[in-house]
Amino acid sequence: MSVASPLLRDNPQRAEWRDALLNDYTLAVITLGGVVAVVWLAPFAVYRALTANWLAAVTDAFLAVTIGAAAWYAWRTRDTRWPGWVMAVAIVTGLWAIGFAAQFAALFWAYPGVLMNFFLVPAPAAALLGAAAVVGAAALSWQELGGTEGLPFFVITNVLTGLFGYLVSQQAHRRIERWQALSLFDPLTGVGNRRLMEAEFAQAFGCGCPAGVLAVLDVDHFKAINDNHGHEAGDAVLRDIAAVLQSSLRKTDRLYRFGGEEFVVWLGQGDAAAAAAVLERIRQGVHERVCIAERAVTLSAGVAVHTAPESWQSCLARADAALYRAKREGRDRVCWALPGEGEKGRT
Repeated sequence: MSVASPLLRDNPQRAEWRDALLNDYTLAVITLGGVVAVVWLAPFAVYRALTANWLAAVTDAFLAVTIGAAAWYAWRTRDTRWPGWVMAVAIVTGLWAIGFAAQFAALFWAYPGVLMNFFLVPAPAAALLGAAAVVGAAALSWQELGGTEGLPFFVITNVLTGLFGYLVSQQAHRRIERWQALSLFDPLTGVGNRRLMEAEFAQAFGCGCPAGVLAVLDVDHFKAINDNHGHEAGDAVLRDIAAVLQSSLRKTDRLYRFGGEEFVVWLGQGDAAAAAAVLERIRQGVHERVCIAERAVTLSAGVAVHTAPESWQSCLARADAALYRAKREGRDRVCWALPGEGEKGRT
């Protein structure tokens, strides 16, 4: 059994920061850019201002503020898309400005700039920005480069740097996609899991507007299916039901496996009548298309209409209470939450 170190136990925020840097390579690169901007470029801006090199001072100050602000925004929101674009464009703009103001310095900054861009923006954009950085550094530092004699070496080494950045960033991107698939989707049925549901609900139900309809679906007599036919047969039933649900929902609807034999359906668009039609289509589809030992499998559903500013937990609890009422009334039916029902129910 692993035991957390006293440092991590005493500093949960530090552990959270470490995990964020290890799990999000774009955030890590943006953080590195922010540190370089604050520790390196900002002091240089002050130094160049003191030596009356105003063009270089303004350039360094602009880059330090822009890149530092992008890193700060990424850490505050954990949104790396726009900070990545801002930093990538700032890197290329800065290389051109450095080449104009300090000539030879742009040659050295081209390599980390080309490499970092592949971790900040999509590969095609990174390639175009890298080409622009190399062209600007070479053109503005032509004499320091050695003219046509040094140009091939400069271009080839930057291309190799870009290829390395592309290969590593693509591998990291694919690993993150696999990790997200494992962490956000149910491996048995392929639908969203509870973690994905909570993340999407936190965003959709927190805007202060009605978010549609929530339905909790439960397979009837599922314990008996497992006991009489085995867990493999029970897993097959869950997969078949998930397939029926996915084929019965609209493109705007969302499906999650809540746990065990329970599913949650979020009908975010349309009125209650449209939601009722979808849920009835689901109930009939399961009854007609899912069976075990030549006996139809059925499910019960509890439904609640979200009322702003109600939390999604409260709305789900009302739907859950309606589900229990559907079970008591005979199963294989859809029940809508009654006023005041489920206010203290489980979530």
